[in-house]
Amino acid sequence: MHPLSFIRGALFGAFVMYLFAPRSGAETRRMFAEKGENLKNTLGDIANTVADEVTTQPAATDQALIVTSDTYKPMTYQQQ
Repeated sequence: MHPLSFIRGALFGAFVMYLFAPRSGAETRRMFAEKGENLKNTLGDIANTVADEVTTQPAATDQALIVTSDTYKPMTYQQQ
């Protein structure tokens, strides 16, 4: 069984479970709205974290290159 098929089946099962849950339609819609808002906020936080990492990484790389270039000594080959 493909792992993606399992995830799809689990999501579909959860969706059907919520549709047939013993709640009123308004309560179920409110619950879905809250879950959607939480998911949106979580994905936004992840996107911001990735964006911060992408923007700070070049500075860290530049610093590493400076340190490395100060300690780098080219090899000289001596012919025998």
